[in-house]
Amino acid sequence: MHRWSWTLIACCWGAWAIIWIALAFSAKRTVERPGGAWSWGAVVGAVVVYAAFRAATGRSWDHELAVVPRAVQVLAVALVGCGLAFCTWARVTIGRNWSGSVVLKEDHELIETGPYALARHPIYTGMLAMVLGSAIDYPAAVSYTGLGLVVVVFFFKSRREERLMVEHFPDQYPAYRARVKAIIPFVV
Repeated sequence: MHRWSWTLIACCWGAWAIIWIALAFSAKRTVERPGGAWSWGAVVGAVVVYAAFRAATGRSWDHELAVVPRAVQVLAVALVGCGLAFCTWARVTIGRNWSGSVVLKEDHELIETGPYALARHPIYTGMLAMVLGSAIDYPAAVSYTGLGLVVVVFFFKSRREERLMVEHFPDQYPAYRARVKAIIPFVV
């Protein structure tokens, strides 16, 4: 695939990777890492879905299932760009408290400002928008499978983060959770 939209989307994902790698070096030291931080279940699930799709259809899972009209391509690029902006804003706002896994950092702070005043998990919000936009622009089984796996992983990871925050901020976090929606501002 060599569409202008996919080139811009790939550039957004490249920018995301560069930003995340660059900012990872400034994170505080980890002081607590709850057990079971990551499971390879999502990877195994992706392989099973791929094998089932391939066996059922005889097609590769990266075969486009539909032609994408230009207006939809514009929407997809806008969604990915906005998602990148939102999750970057969240990553910069959380600053040195950030971690790629569910952990507690040294002198961990509960961040409730910026995008965290709109969603408790704004990095997930932005990344979900990026994955959704990518799937819209490239309608293939691999895209929809990836979107589904990201939703499942973020659901379980956010629940683990919530438990850790309630444990360490027993007075502040429940009030914050009552005021601010989890993923989609003002909705969910």
